[in-house]
Amino acid sequence: MDSPLQLFRELLPFGPSSAEQKSVAAVRGLLDTLVGLSPQETVAKLAATVLPTVNRQPNLHMRFKLLEDIRHETEQALPRLEQEISQAVLPLPLVTTTAALHVDNLLKGLSIAYAGIARGINKGQMESGMSHLFHRNLQRAMAMVSRRQLLAYRAYAAPSASSWQTLHDLYQMVRGPLAMPLNGETAPIEHEYLGALLFAYLEPSKLPRSDLEMINICSRQLAAYASIGDALADPAGIKHPDSCFMVRPDEGNPGYPLSRLQASTSTFGSLLVDCSQVLAALDRNITRRPGKTVEPDLNAPPAVLQSLRVAIGGKSSRRFSRTHFRPRGDLVSGFNSVITFLDGNAFSRRSVDAAHRYNGREFTSSEWALVDESPDGFRLRFIKGEKKTLGAGDIVALQPRESSKIHVCFVRRISSSQVRLEIGLQLMSPQVSVVDVTIEEVAGDCRAIFLHSLPAYGKFSGLIIPPGSYRSGQKVLVKLPGRSLLRQLGNCMEANDGLAFFSLDQIPD
Repeated sequence: MDSPLQLFRELLPFGPSSAEQKSVAAVRGLLDTLVGLSPQETVAKLAATVLPTVNRQPNLHMRFKLLEDIRHETEQALPRLEQEISQAVLPLPLVTTTAALHVDNLLKGLSIAYAGIARGINKGQMESGMSHLFHRNLQRAMAMVSRRQLLAYRAYAAPSASSWQTLHDLYQMVRGPLAMPLNGETAPIEHEYLGALLFAYLEPSKLPRSDLEMINICSRQLAAYASIGDALADPAGIKHPDSCFMVRPDEGNPGYPLSRLQASTSTFGSLLVDCSQVLAALDRNITRRPGKTVEPDLNAPPAVLQSLRVAIGGKSSRRFSRTHFRPRGDLVSGFNSVITFLDGNAFSRRSVDAAHRYNGREFTSSEWALVDESPDGFRLRFIKGEKKTLGAGDIVALQPRESSKIHVCFVRRISSSQVRLEIGLQLMSPQVSVVDVTIEEVAGDCRAIFLHSLPAYGKFSGLIIPPGSYRSGQKVLVKLPGRSLLRQLGNCMEANDGLAFFSLDQIPD
């Protein structure tokens, strides 16, 4: 068993021993061999060869320095791999899955290594001289876990329960009377923890993959406005706002809104995250005037910020219960493909036409099982067909087998794992038409999808058009069969790289 003096020598940077020097030289030599390797080869070698060598370094100061060198090399390789994963089709191809596993292994190894240093210092109960190293390693460990979780979200997969348990355990190491009030060492750790929780509360499975990076950055900025503390043993003892979330440190999940708890549930030992000031920060950004500066300055479109506000405010729960059934359907995705599919190219349901079903089409489809449905949507499970770069916010057309009815939907949720891919769809309108439209100040007609009614939004119709320089207030002529409607573009309900979705208003007198 190590004596206190020996532990003290390992923790403080006295002159390096011969073994320590050899260990450092070995790591430096391995890092030199990374030159010229591809990002995936670099990540794999760092995880399999370099990191285990660093973990054998007995001096904790030197081990941290070497881990920082590995982290620097990691930052050179990871962005490209993360981008490839974000843009890959779903379910992920084998080559992309392999790359994701290498990245996950490295991030996991780094988090364990940083946490090991922090635990070593904590176990030795060192004085304030080691405080800086202790807190830096805790923050680094939590950052690596958070990045692992973001990696999972990039593929619409759920982070593991163990990653959440690790975050909870690391945060518990810094909680307590001595950690309050927050200071320059403890604040980054709490913000890292709250940032991960906030991002999870935003339900990344409902967000477009192209927006995940931006929204993750927003959640880190907003973390400074959330507060966390011990929950009351009796949740009925005080009225909490809907924006409060409860976290159980002994459970492998990010927690859940306090409003979902039954009145008799005890919250003893739990943490309460209050996001009231997060909502206020979002409101400042949503309502700010052009040229006005607000804090925090969130670099996100107002529509995205409004979606975040709904999620944090606890107002995004499902409105209808689900009815389970198991038919199959064909799915077509993408604005242009959906228009082609709707415009006279839907599948015939006569068996004699089966041989010609895939001839002469300008789009591809995939087959899905309709797992369940509600009055305003469906949950589908992928069976076979061309893999898609589906994302939350994409438009799709769904036609159940043995039916001539085509449903135009938006993808609202995606869940991906190694064994299945599922998506949640919101049905937009009971009746849709492909139309030509003329928009004021825009040359020529364009093809669009006219939504005759929008039950989930209000008593008005809607229009889904290609993305472009369209704005609210422009007059639009919708050319329906046998008649034309003169309307005005109302609020932009949603917009992304593939489409713009506007409400349609009556022309004011």
